[in-house]
Amino acid sequence: MTTQKPSYTAEGVATWRAAGAKEKDESIRNPDFMAMSFLGWKFRLIAGFKPLTALALRTFQKRVPGGYYFHIARTKHIDAMLAHAIEGNIQQLVILGAGYDSRPYRFARQLEGVKVFEVDQPGTQARKKHYLAKTLGGLPDHVVFVDMDFNAERLDTRLPESGYDPQKKTFFIWEGVCMYLTPEAAHETLTFIAQHSRPGSSLVFDYLYRSVIDGTCDYYGARLATSYVASRGEPYIFGIEEGDSEAFLGNFGIELESLLGPEELQNAYLMRSDGTLHGRVYAYTDIALGVVAPRD
Repeated sequence: MTTQKPSYTAEGVATWRAAGAKEKDESIRNPDFMAMSFLGWKFRLIAGFKPLTALALRTFQKRVPGGYYFHIARTKHIDAMLAHAIEGNIQQLVILGAGYDSRPYRFARQLEGVKVFEVDQPGTQARKKHYLAKTLGGLPDHVVFVDMDFNAERLDTRLPESGYDPQKKTFFIWEGVCMYLTPEAAHETLTFIAQHSRPGSSLVFDYLYRSVIDGTCDYYGARLATSYVASRGEPYIFGIEEGDSEAFLGNFGIELESLLGPEELQNAYLMRSDGTLHGRVYAYTDIALGVVAPRD
């Protein structure tokens, strides 16, 4: 796909966050109440009209089994990690492959005094800024939009020239992104974080198991999802060996602080008020939190 064209996948993910924000049970409701603001009229209908939502969800379950429930759990977990980072007095927030992430706006009060950088391809950024201006009445001063193609440009060039300060404690969000990058681009991103942010800075990201990429993964939902995203022109490219995230991150100078797999995500974020499970997430993705280690 071209970087000048808005990402279909990004709008699709925002659609399921918007639908999840309408769940009646507060215990499992997606907290992204702004997701609807970034949708075109077709996706607004899907997320906002219950009969269409139910029909679309059944179709989505067949194509990406567990995807809807994973998006709820992932949003809630990364929100929690951001809240924790804010309590730890971060000075910068960098959202890599920001898509239609609404955290800079949902957390605007808590982020007072924190510079935010949203990094994404030009097409998606332009569309997002259009909808933000409509929703907020203008673009907020605390957010810097950085146009970038991760597979062709470098963070160590684009972020510093946009005002990023490597001496400040920073929280990085890399949500739903690295699986679409080349291994070289993913490694460059991790190298940048480890070498161009203050020790104690942290990164939260989700990743696929390497077996999903090479086609040997038999976990729930893997093969159907892989086929579906490839058919949309945004195939999975990068993964990490299952159980290897600590050693993998350590190679870059990043220490693994926490790791949530599918069952942990379900137990933490998808239990209804009556104690029953809302839905099963797909079983081939973990969410990791890493901290930049002191440099010699």
